[in-house]
Amino acid sequence: MADVAPLMVTVLAFGAVAAVVFVVGQYYAASVQLERRLPTAVARRPDIGGGSLHGLPHHVVRYFQATRLGLSSVVRERLRRDLIRAGYFGADAVDNYMFWRLTCLVLFPTAVYLGSRLFPAGTPWLLAVAVVLLSIVVAAAGPDAYLARRRRLLVRRYRLIFPDFLDLLVVCIDAGLTLDAAFDRVREEIAKRSPELGMNLEMMTAEMRAGRSMIEALNSLADRLGLDEAGSLVSMLRQSIELGSDVGDALRVFSDEMRDRRLLRAEEAANKLTVKMVLPLGLFIFPVVLLVALLPVIIKLLTVLR
Repeated sequence: MADVAPLMVTVLAFGAVAAVVFVVGQYYAASVQLERRLPTAVARRPDIGGGSLHGLPHHVVRYFQATRLGLSSVVRERLRRDLIRAGYFGADAVDNYMFWRLTCLVLFPTAVYLGSRLFPAGTPWLLAVAVVLLSIVVAAAGPDAYLARRRRLLVRRYRLIFPDFLDLLVVCIDAGLTLDAAFDRVREEIAKRSPELGMNLEMMTAEMRAGRSMIEALNSLADRLGLDEAGSLVSMLRQSIELGSDVGDALRVFSDEMRDRRLLRAEEAANKLTVKMVLPLGLFIFPVVLLVALLPVIIKLLTVLR
């Protein structure tokens, strides 16, 4: 039995790799057929915001649907919200995410196990088991860590663009546009700098056209962005609309405050540089300077002692 177990694992690993190669081959074959059938402009149109999460053909994705895998509606909705916050807006983003997550859970530990077979003969078997278990943990937590990192990068990008977005809103409202028309007009300009923010604004305008109120659509926008400034904007607009005050003046004051916050964040990042430079200075530069200063003295002392 001890000799059969490695053979079985090798066969399973070979089968998993063959399945992935087959799926990728089907994907590229379907892509080639699609490009041949459709016009060039339509076939090569980019997906805004990377919404399809490196999408696979429908006949492959249907086997990894969240409903087939037993995920509840609450889990699917939370996963859908996390993917939108990470910049994936495609309708099949959840199914693609489940496919790549299961692929990582199968392929990565298998590859690590096959690599552990190359360890020297005297290596303890507990070390190989620990490495395989660690690879399973990494494969399980890796996709979530990737989404969290992408969310952080998008939030940082949103914070940089948000004051400019507010300035454009102020200009449009001062020009006589209503608030919903101003959002619709600003979306076209913002999408040139940030396709993800432009897609979120497009989703907000689509919700308003479907019958949702401005405040509800703004609350949904703030939830998708995961940005504190967006929540403050929603609260400010709600108070202005309910109290009947001038929205343009309130937006102008809020825009000035957001610009000051962006300047403060830039100054904070600049002030952190001195602290961040201590470690490279202490590890790489200070030893070299010390060696240059003491090397002649050391050579002189050695000469005297001889």
